[in-house]
Amino acid sequence: MKTYDLQKMQELLHDFYNLTGIKICIYDNTETEVCYYPEKLTPFCRLLREDKAADEKCRLCDRRAFAECKRTHRRAVYSCHAGLVECFSPILYGERIIGYIVIGQIRTKDADCFQSEDERLNELYRALPRVKMDKINSAIHILDACAGYEYLKALVSDYDARIDARISSYIEENLTGDLSVSALCRQFRLSRGELYSLFREYFSSSVADFVKMRKLEKARLLLEETRLPVNKVAELCGIPDYNYFSKQFKHRFGASPSAWRKNFVGIAR
Repeated sequence: MKTYDLQKMQELLHDFYNLTGIKICIYDNTETEVCYYPEKLTPFCRLLREDKAADEKCRLCDRRAFAECKRTHRRAVYSCHAGLVECFSPILYGERIIGYIVIGQIRTKDADCFQSEDERLNELYRALPRVKMDKINSAIHILDACAGYEYLKALVSDYDARIDARISSYIEENLTGDLSVSALCRQFRLSRGELYSLFREYFSSSVADFVKMRKLEKARLLLEETRLPVNKVAELCGIPDYNYFSKQFKHRFGASPSAWRKNFVGIAR
């Protein structure tokens, strides 16, 4: 998720904080934080994470929450290693996760389990406002409503509306490159499940069939518009095995590449 209306999103987070008094932030689908209110980290968490071991524990908690959201497509609520409550809720567009809305660094009313040898940390922990569990539950319900709010989805819809065109253009420009599922997932930062779902939704095709179709369509154009040898056409379209290329081309267009070049005007497409 790369395109955000950050000003409008900030206003939404500000309104949530005014209602609940609880910190809130938004991550994109690559698990990168892009917006938060009122601060990125409380003074307690900021000092805690200066310790590398504690910071790794914090990051591990986040990774587990993201993984749970991806697995279930539902919110993940947990207590972090320091005893603070965190809640991750996925923002769904159809079946795909396009981001996450998160509340956290919350000290519950009855929580008093953190103890450190560093008295500064203890003081900052005690300075965290206590929040009753019923208020946290209410905030979580509002969070779920926000995650499903069409206005919030619209703030990132520009990226989503263009992703099919971006993938199609990338494939068209890299017909001789690695267009495997793994390579496309890396390029567009999607999971395999998200990529498969996207191809079904936008292209009504599997990834392999769509890529093959694009290669053959490119070959058809080169045969019609150039005098390149057929084996060179096959190479330029990412199908260097001439026999396989010829067989697939005939299956797709009803004629061999050589016959198509000679008679394509009279062939029904």
